Amino acid sequence: MVISMEQIQKVMLWGDSVGKGVIFDEARGRYAISKCTAVGTVAEACHLEIVNHSKMGNTISAGFEMMERDLAKGLEADVAVIEFGGNDSDFDWEAISRDPTADHQPRTPLAVFRKTLSSMVDRVRKAGMLPVLLTLPPVDADRYFSFITRTGLSAKNILQWLGDKYRIYRFHESYSLAVTQVAYEQKCRLIDLRAAFLERRDTYSFMCKDGIHPNQNGQLLMGQTVVQAIG
Repeated sequence: MVISMEQIQKVMLWGDSVGKGVIFDEARGRYAISKCTAVGTVAEACHLEIVNHSKMGNTISAGFEMMERDLAKGLEADVAVIEFGGNDSDFDWEAISRDPTADHQPRTPLAVFRKTLSSMVDRVRKAGMLPVLLTLPPVDADRYFSFITRTGLSAKNILQWLGDKYRIYRFHESYSLAVTQVAYEQKCRLIDLRAAFLERRDTYSFMCKDGIHPNQNGQLLMGQTVVQAIG
């Protein structure tokens, strides 16, 4: 669905590290903010004021609490962009490494994720904002598996629990599909970031070494995708 520029002057974004523009800096071996972020690309290309409330590590529940606090302060915008799912679909890999036979649940169960996302859409509409949802950029299961086991967690035990490492990709994808479902049910605007990555032959060249964060080129790709959707 095309978003008319005439409708947009100010944008609020609530999200996680992807929305924040976090990348894994291989040279320094730690996370950092990309020099080129999707938010910066969109703001510059479309001459928008974008207030970024994204925070690294945010689950959707934490994001909803942040949204409620922000709106209670009277913050206003024309559009509210909501970007969550990566942390929600993640697991306690240390616990899985210790006991792969136990019942391990994601940080946010899928049904809770879907319900909370729908509630966030309702909340921003009540505040007079146009809700826009973003699908999740894909994960590289091979890189992420190597990343989470690099410091000594049992690769054997984690693989035993997973069944196969590509379950990481499939499970993560179920959260992206939930975003699409909520957008359909709520009749709200959706920008498909995931498709922008998957349509590229070199999909994973846009991902960091950790397998879960888009790199600087990935941030640029996301920004360009949003600019194209805005039209």
